[in-house]
Amino acid sequence: MPIDIDEFEDGEETERTTSELVIEFLLENRDAAFTRGEIANAIDRSPNTVGSNLSRLKERGLVRHRKHHWALTRDLSRVAEAIRFSDVFSKLTLEHGPFITSEEEAQAWADAQPNQPHPSETDNEEQSSGGRAAHQSSDH
Repeated sequence: MPIDIDEFEDGEETERTTSELVIEFLLENRDAAFTRGEIANAIDRSPNTVGSNLSRLKERGLVRHRKHHWALTRDLSRVAEAIRFSDVFSKLTLEHGPFITSEEEAQAWADAQPNQPHPSETDNEEQSSGGRAAHQSSDH
């Protein structure tokens, strides 16, 4: 996988988040939609991890979801803004260290996650009962 020239010059390759990898993959392949498993395979992450990240990305309006397939939002300016934020966050982490520094902090963040069903479990019902308008609103 290619790295940024600044990372190359610094000699330090930073680990990218699953969400960053998902967005990069979907951006590079924005002419198609993929299943969670296909995305997981392409970015070498577990399907469950990818599924959780896809759900968060959908909540932020960065990806679209239809039945079992996922695609990048049509609003590329929204994606560009998210990438800029991610770059700033990464630089802050490099300069000041990680924001989560212990297993206890990581568990606290994990415990704070909403306990909701994965969108693939609910979207199929919405699709069959005329929930198409709700899906279309997330495309923008």
